Amino acid sequence: MTEPVRPTRSVLADVKPPAGNLVRTSDVDEASAAISQAYAPNKLQIAGRPGRFDMRLWTNGMPGLDFGYVELGTDVRLYAPPPRYYVVVLAGVGYVRIGQRQDSVLATCGRGVVVSPDEPVFFEDWSQDCRLVTARFEPAALENVLASLLGRAPVEPLRFAIQLDLNGPRGGPFLRTLQLLRSELGRPDGMTTDPVMAGGLAGLAMTGLLRGQTHNYSDELSGSERREAPASIRNAIELIEEKAAEIVSVADLAAAAGLSVRALEEGFRRHVGKPPMAYLREFRLAQIHADLGASEPESTTASAVARRWGFNHYGRFTASYSARYGVSPAETLRRPRKGII
Repeated sequence: MTEPVRPTRSVLADVKPPAGNLVRTSDVDEASAAISQAYAPNKLQIAGRPGRFDMRLWTNGMPGLDFGYVELGTDVRLYAPPPRYYVVVLAGVGYVRIGQRQDSVLATCGRGVVVSPDEPVFFEDWSQDCRLVTARFEPAALENVLASLLGRAPVEPLRFAIQLDLNGPRGGPFLRTLQLLRSELGRPDGMTTDPVMAGGLAGLAMTGLLRGQTHNYSDELSGSERREAPASIRNAIELIEEKAAEIVSVADLAAAAGLSVRALEEGFRRHVGKPPMAYLREFRLAQIHADLGASEPESTTASAVARRWGFNHYGRFTASYSARYGVSPAETLRRPRKGII
C-alpha cells in the first residue's frame, strides 16, 4: 500500500547539529566510507541525479547513547548489515522509508522508526530535503535500565515495535527528552559536559524509550503480564542471577530453592513463562554478551568469558549465542566500540 507523502517539518528541524564530528562531501565513495566508519559497513547507491548528492554526517556521543545527523540531498538506497545496537531514527525534515525484514515504515515528522539489533536494515525513498536525527542506544546500557524497571535481569532479547508514534501520549515525552539532550550537546556549558549529569540524562532517554515504545516487556512493565510470583520462585530467580556460573542441573537449583523439581518447573512455567534451565541459559548468554561488549580482545577471549559463566562446551555455546545475537561471540568481542549503528 502506498502511503501519502507530504513535505513535513518537526520541532527537531530547528535544532542544528551541535558540536561534534562533522563530515561533508559530494563524493559518493567518500560518503560511503564515512557512513561505514560512523554507522556500519553498507551498500550505498544513488537513486537520484548524482550531481545533486551532498552528504553532511555528524556524530556525537554520551554514555550509552550516541546522536547522529545525516543529510544527503537526494534519493539514495542504503543497505546495512545487522546494526547490533538499538537505533531510533527521526525525520526532522522530509521523509525516508526504513525497513527490517518484512516490515517498513515511512519516517516523517510524526512517525519515527526503532531499528533493533541483529537484523539487516535498509533506507530508501529519501526526499531531497530529508534530514535524519538518530539516537543509538548501547544494548547493555539499555538492558541495565530495563532490569532496574523490571526488578530482574531480562533474559530474552529486547525487541521493539518498528514504528514509533511521536504524536502519541507516550512518544511525546521521549521526543522532548531527545530535544533536551540535543540542545544541551550544543551548549558549551551544557549538562552533557559533566559526565555524571550526561549519564543521568542518557538514562532518562533510555527510560523514556522503554516506557514510550511498545516492546516485548511492555506488559510486564505495566504490571499486566502475570500475577506476582510466590517467594519460592522469586528466590529461585535470585539464585540463578547470583550464582549462574555455579548451577549445574535443575535438581541443584530445586534443592537450593527448597523445592521439588516438579514444583520448581511448574512455578517457572506459570510465572516466568519458560523452564528454569532455559531461564538460566538465557541469563548466562545475556551476561556473556554484556561482558564481551565491554571487554578488549587483547585482554581476554570469548571462550574464557564463556567458561567464566558456566559454558564448558564452546561449540554448543557458540551455536546458542549466534542463534540469539546473530553474530559469533568472537565477533562481538572484536566489534568497534564507537559509531551510530
